[in-house]
Amino acid sequence: MQNFTIVKIIHGIIAILHMPLLLVIYVIRPFIEIKFGYLSTGRIGHFAQDLGYAIIEKNKNKNKITLYYLQDITSNEELKVIAKRELNVNQYYKYFVHAYIALGLQSQIVSTHRHRIGACGSRDVTGIMSSSTYDISLLDKENKISESYMKKYGWTEGENFVCVNVRDKAFFNESEASSRHMYRNSNIDDFEIAINYLLNLGYWVIRMGKKVERPSKVKHKKFVDYGTYENRTDLLDIWFCKNCYFFISTGTGIDSVAKMFKKPVLIVNLVPLMDIASWVDGITVPKRLFWNNGKELTLTEHLDNRNVNQYKEKGINVVDLSPNEIKSVVQEMLEHVKKVPLTDKQVQLMKEFWSVLENHETYSSYHSVLNPNALFGTSFLENNQYFLS
Repeated sequence: MQNFTIVKIIHGIIAILHMPLLLVIYVIRPFIEIKFGYLSTGRIGHFAQDLGYAIIEKNKNKNKITLYYLQDITSNEELKVIAKRELNVNQYYKYFVHAYIALGLQSQIVSTHRHRIGACGSRDVTGIMSSSTYDISLLDKENKISESYMKKYGWTEGENFVCVNVRDKAFFNESEASSRHMYRNSNIDDFEIAINYLLNLGYWVIRMGKKVERPSKVKHKKFVDYGTYENRTDLLDIWFCKNCYFFISTGTGIDSVAKMFKKPVLIVNLVPLMDIASWVDGITVPKRLFWNNGKELTLTEHLDNRNVNQYKEKGINVVDLSPNEIKSVVQEMLEHVKKVPLTDKQVQLMKEFWSVLENHETYSSYHSVLNPNALFGTSFLENNQYFLS
């Protein structure tokens, strides 16, 4: 504790010494804008989303200079490498941030919160990601290392692969698993039919995950249960997300890397539904919620009951999508990626879904920009027409 206090005092002294320079930077703002900030690196979801936004902003606003430092805990070393390659990053800049705070000039600090609405997680509130054509790339040597890994399993360059990440109770320890996050977990076995469907069509399937509860039961020469392998690396995690045909997720951090690279993302078993990524190209389908009397919740009731901690006391029961329901939405995702037009009926269902969402009292607290390629599962709506009532 004493050492921590000493470190804080030293940092404070260093920050004070930087105040004269910061005042100069503040004075020259009309001519050149220089800001300091940080990236939240502890969770890969926030790290990837905010890094993507920062990179796009840098390339859109050439007249603004932002100098970043990274937080001490890093969830993925390759993202850290990309940050240093694409942005102006130096840990020394943290002292300028501390000095700004001491001067009461917090408006000059660029933080990850600029991409959040209220207390929500990192969200593209301005549509900067979907509107940009900038490609966040990997180096040739990084691509060659990753391609070499896949070729050991028989993959040939140019073959499409789909990433699948199913969050389970291995993600958090037991004490945390009893919290609200347990509702976000799913069963990898429920995805077996959908995975085999993709494999039988000739796609490779890569099962992602830094921590997974158990291996998948799928046995196929084109299935790589990568999340269970000891030779997984931070570079491969990023390369898979960058190069996949599309990404299947249950709504967890790693899918934000795919979003950063603007890959189509299929979110299955999302809960709560208000967290739908309305700015992302892809499809979302939630878990099914039932009252104790057996009646299923409508879309409006989903939105009214965002706090999953209250599900039990309110008499709400959570049911994962069935294996066949998951297969149906994967088939739908394939059509979406191949740009198969929606039917007139499906277009109408989409309009009704977004109308209910946009008119809900909490919409503005979680959403701003709506990507025209952000869809809700039409197979789910067609089979559950009461949902929009």
